[in-house]
Amino acid sequence: MDLPTPLAAALERRKSLQEAEAAIQGSDLAPWVFTNRVDKPIDALNLVHRVWQPLLEKAGLRRIRFHDLRHTYAAVLIQRGESLAYVKDQLGHHSIQVTVDLYGHLVPGANRNAVDRLAAATNCNLYATDEEAREEKREVSSDEDWSRRWDLNPRPADYESAALPLSYTGTRRSR
Repeated sequence: MDLPTPLAAALERRKSLQEAEAAIQGSDLAPWVFTNRVDKPIDALNLVHRVWQPLLEKAGLRRIRFHDLRHTYAAVLIQRGESLAYVKDQLGHHSIQVTVDLYGHLVPGANRNAVDRLAAATNCNLYATDEEAREEKREVSSDEDWSRRWDLNPRPADYESAALPLSYTGTRRSR
């Protein structure tokens, strides 16, 4: 994975500093990038209670879970037009399906594009994206061929009537 240049440079500086500190102290280099004062992994609860929550409070932000940063990162990537495959790689999901299930709804215009593709495939204009066409259809449509009288409307075939409410089957409703 290629790291952005500023991030790669910052991590290199961090590693150099850790190597120098380990050499001065005569100890082995810790295998972790970020450690506590005794070169052990940072305890998650300690980080949340001593660093994360005070940081949010000082910044005037509401409390959120530390894990929410991961979701924010994914959402920003998607908003900027990154592919779900790239987001999958960044988050380390084992399958693209996990990424789609969690973040697919954030893809801009995904639903609109799906409706447009369906309209094209069925050779039917559903006016999902064209406001002018929708307005034009409203002007042209009329109720001339439809009557509120049950006896003037044609009755659908029996197989169709099973799925329709009584008011559409030609059966007279009691008032």
